[in-house]
Amino acid sequence: MATSLFKMPFDVDRLKVERIYASKELENCAVDTLSCDKIRSIYGDLKFAELHEDRPCTYTSLVTSIDGRIAFTDAPQGPLIAKLNKFDAAGADTDWFILNMLRAVSDGVMLGAGTMNAEHDYTCHVFDQDMEDMRIEAGKNPVPWNIITSLDATDIPFDHVLFNTPEVPVMISTSKKGVELVQEKIKNEYFVVTASSVEDVTEGLIAEMKENADKVLVIGTGDAAPDSKVALYILKRFGIDRLLVETPSYMHYLVSQKMMDELFFNYSCIYVGGQALTIGKFGKEFGSKDHPHTRVLSIHSHSDHFFYFRHKLLYD
Repeated sequence: MATSLFKMPFDVDRLKVERIYASKELENCAVDTLSCDKIRSIYGDLKFAELHEDRPCTYTSLVTSIDGRIAFTDAPQGPLIAKLNKFDAAGADTDWFILNMLRAVSDGVMLGAGTMNAEHDYTCHVFDQDMEDMRIEAGKNPVPWNIITSLDATDIPFDHVLFNTPEVPVMISTSKKGVELVQEKIKNEYFVVTASSVEDVTEGLIAEMKENADKVLVIGTGDAAPDSKVALYILKRFGIDRLLVETPSYMHYLVSQKMMDELFFNYSCIYVGGQALTIGKFGKEFGSKDHPHTRVLSIHSHSDHFFYFRHKLLYD
C-alpha cells in the first residue's frame, strides 16, 4: 500500500542524463536490481555486482564541488553545493533523483544523528511515487529501513520526526553503552539485540528481530563504540542485502575498514576552496603507501556543468 509520505515530481525530460562512459566491468554487474521505466528513462540500467555473504553491499551518494567540498562554510547545508550551481539547476535535481533512486533499490538507508539534528524533518523515504510503487510491486516495504548510526546515542534527538512517523521503519545501531542511553531516552516501543561477535548472531536472534519489526530495533555491538563488522553482519542476516550510506563520516569509516563497495559521486562544477568541509575531513587520513583506489564504472552527464560518476572501490 502506498504511503502518505511527502512526494515530489521528477520530470523525465528535465532530469535525463547521458551516459558518456561505461567500463567493461559493468558487464559483471549482473545481480537483479529493482527498476522501473522512470529509472531507465532518466539514468539507464542500474545493476550491482555480487552480493556479500557476511555484510550488505554498501554504497553512498554524495554531491561535491570540483575540489571535493561537500558544504559551504557560510551555508553548511549539503544540497547547496548542487543547488547553487547557477548554470544547471536541473542538474541539481538529477543529483536528488539519483539519491532517491538508490534509496528505492536499497533494503536499508544509514543516516547519522548529525543529519537528524541539522534537519528535523529528515526521513530516508522515497520521494517519487513511481519508485515507491516499484518497491511495493516487488513485495518490499514501501520505505527502506532507516538505520541511525551513533557512537553512544548521546547525539540522537529522540523527539525527531523519524520517531513519530509510523510508516518509516527505524533501527538504531550503536554501542552497548549507547543501548543503555537509548533505553533511558526513547519514547517509542523498542526491541534490543546485542552481540559481541558474529558467532553471537544466531537464527533465534534474527527471528526475534523479525517478530519485533513493528518496533524500533536497537542493535548494540562493541562496548564503547559499535563493532561495524558485527553490526553489518546482523543487518545482512536480517535481510538487508543492499545498504545506502547517507552519512559521509560513516562512509569514510567503512572505506577505512575496507567495507565500502561503491561511491556515487556527483560533481557540481563549482569551485569552493579554503577550509570548507571535505569528505572524510574528521576521519582517518590515508598515507602515501596505504590508500584505496577506485575504478570508474560509469560517467553520466546532464550538461557541461554537472557530471555523475560511479566508482568501485579497490583495496589491497
